[in-house]
Amino acid sequence: MQRGRMILQASLAGLLCLVSLNFPGQDIAVAATVDRNSQWGFTKPIEIAGKAPYHALYLDEEVYRQASNDLRDLRIVDGNGGFVPFYKDSGITAAEEQSLTYSSVLVHTAKKGVNTSFDYKITPIREDADIQGNKLVFTLPDEAFLKHVQVLGSYDGNVWEPLTKGDLYSTDGGVEQNSIELGTAYKFSYYRLVVANNSENLNFSTLLLLHNSTELKTTDYRRLRTPAYEIKKMGDQTQILVHNSDHLKVSKIMLKSTGNFIRKYELLDGSERNIETQGDGMLYRLDFQDAQDAQIAATDIVPFTTVTAPSFTIVIYNHDDAPLSISGLSMEYLIDKLVFAEEGVGPYRLLYGNPGASTPQYDIVNFKAHIEVEGVALAKLGAESVVPKTSVDSSSQVGWFQSRIWFNGVIIAVSLLLIIMLIRKMNRT
Repeated sequence: MQRGRMILQASLAGLLCLVSLNFPGQDIAVAATVDRNSQWGFTKPIEIAGKAPYHALYLDEEVYRQASNDLRDLRIVDGNGGFVPFYKDSGITAAEEQSLTYSSVLVHTAKKGVNTSFDYKITPIREDADIQGNKLVFTLPDEAFLKHVQVLGSYDGNVWEPLTKGDLYSTDGGVEQNSIELGTAYKFSYYRLVVANNSENLNFSTLLLLHNSTELKTTDYRRLRTPAYEIKKMGDQTQILVHNSDHLKVSKIMLKSTGNFIRKYELLDGSERNIETQGDGMLYRLDFQDAQDAQIAATDIVPFTTVTAPSFTIVIYNHDDAPLSISGLSMEYLIDKLVFAEEGVGPYRLLYGNPGASTPQYDIVNFKAHIEVEGVALAKLGAESVVPKTSVDSSSQVGWFQSRIWFNGVIIAVSLLLIIMLIRKMNRT
């Protein structure tokens, strides 16, 4: 009896071993492994021009259309499929803001024909400090006017150097221009304002000299586009729906219009939430009949931050006036630049279109200043293609799985038959 039990236990153990060895679950799991690059939806080849330690490429509209809004899913891969470190440069460099304001004293006024000149002496901030300024700000008369002016500078108040020309104006609607940009910083101690055709004897008695070094650099990162848009009249409003299906980073909207007008406007996103804009929220276009070649216009809308919404709306408040005649609309958008080192084996590709990806962290961003000084070679993106998905052939797996089940069934049946025969033989003995 003891020997029979031992034989029975051994037979059962053998049966379990056969079943476990032939179970196909582990093989199916291995076959279902997917290449990590197939998690991205789209790819573009990177076309490199010659050998260089670093390369840069500008993103195009197709990338913005398919990538995440914050571009966290961008990846560069080499010929072996490995990720290549890079950093993203948006091209916006805000200089440290330094602003100085100098007061002045009106020291002389002269009338020559219909022109009037005003001479101002700048008051230095300290006696041992140089005067330096790049903008003149005037206190304007209370009445509505438009005057062509000329600005001159002098170190001693005797010898004058012409600097620039411009316009000063004020309207009944509250639109005004009270400053003249000099274009560069000067160290003059005296400034002269010449007001042309000043038959009204307008007085410009107060001047402030400003030195402002704030600068926003976006020179190589701007593009222009004419988007699709729709204009609707809703009561006393003109609503312009602008489409941005590529999720471009819109930095300015330019309206083309005719006629004289002053209108308040708002910029709304797709959820009708207000988008803050620079300026006083006014659009205007004014033609002065009493001034030759004088036209004042502000028909550009500049948001404080770029707009990437798939659509946004410009709401213009007409009140009781006729709707504006909008003859065209264009927009300016900013693009990003990727910079990477030529490491590994080419060809290189850009991957994008992975909502589940997170922003990569690469050390190369710490060497940005060094790389920009050393210089980079400009590469470009090729045609977009869809990343093929790696998948398991389900039909072959099912057939293989069914054949293994039949094989296991036969093994189990034979094992049971052997156990029965052993038990019967044991009982006879």
